[in-house]
Amino acid sequence: MPTYIDSFNQFVSISVVVMQLFCLLLVVVMLFVPNRDNFVRKFFKDYAFYIGFLIALGAIALSLFYSNVIGFPVCELCYLQRIFIYPQFILFGMELYKRDRSIVDFSIVFALLGIITSIYHVYVEHGGTAGLPCAAPSATEISCATRYVFEFSYVTIPVMALTASLFILLLMVNYKYVSRIK
Repeated sequence: MPTYIDSFNQFVSISVVVMQLFCLLLVVVMLFVPNRDNFVRKFFKDYAFYIGFLIALGAIALSLFYSNVIGFPVCELCYLQRIFIYPQFILFGMELYKRDRSIVDFSIVFALLGIITSIYHVYVEHGGTAGLPCAAPSATEISCATRYVFEFSYVTIPVMALTASLFILLLMVNYKYVSRIK
């Protein structure tokens, strides 16, 4: 394995923690500051599609880098997580190009499905039993419980996918709420 992997994993993990802090900030503001004119809510509304586009692009680049450059094998649950995050890039790109704002509901659905898959993957990774064959791999299957990245005692690849999907979900829910007519 290349020598830069440890530094790269730490950088990515710090980025995930920062994204989780932004998620926490957005949740706190959404719960305790109902005012739509709040600076934080307006900022995340105004830049929701740009931020979502960058998150989806980063998730795609990161997943392809880990699987195609570093060579980490991709399990079944990782493929499912990719299925729910990759279309987000296309949706946000279409929105930035056409500016019609019709992607919000689709993005919320993809984010929710990605969150459910990621939570289940984290459960399997932490020793939970799975109904899928990837939890008990044979010679030809990849185990969903294998941790290829483990930083700060909790940041793994499924946690990265969970954070990206959760942040996109929060962005879109905030966008819908702030955009409602007063």
